[in-house]
Amino acid sequence: MKRILIVDDEVDTLNLLQMMLEIVGYAVITTSDPAYALTLAEIEKPDCVLLDIMMPQLDGFTVCKMLRLHPTTHNMPIVFITAYQASNLEARRMEAGADMVVPKPASMDALVKTIDSAIALRQNQAAQSN
Repeated sequence: MKRILIVDDEVDTLNLLQMMLEIVGYAVITTSDPAYALTLAEIEKPDCVLLDIMMPQLDGFTVCKMLRLHPTTHNMPIVFITAYQASNLEARRMEAGADMVVPKPASMDALVKTIDSAIALRQNQAAQSN
C-alpha cells in the first residue's frame, strides 16, 4: 500500500484529499503544519508528498526546497496541489524541486494519475542512477 503525506493548512481540504485517497487504497498521513511536515516526511518516509503552496509561516515552495536538502527526503516524490495560478508556477515548481503540479480542485482520477506518475518518475530516476 502506497503511503501519501498530505500537507495543507485548510483542514477541510486536508480531510477531503485524505478521504479521496483512502477510497482508492492509499494509506494517508496528514498535517496542516508545514514545519511539522518536514519531520513527518523524515520519520514516515511516504511514497509521495502532496504539498499545498499557499500556507502561512512556510509556503510549499520553501517546504519543498527543505525536503530536497535533507538526505532522507531528497529523492521523495513531491507534488504541489494548489489553487495558486501564477504565470511563473512551472518555473517556481522546477526551482523548488517539485515533480508535478495538480490544480485545485482536483478530481480523484487526476490526483491518482499524478501521484502515480510522480512516483514512477522518481523510481525511473533512481534506477538510471544505479
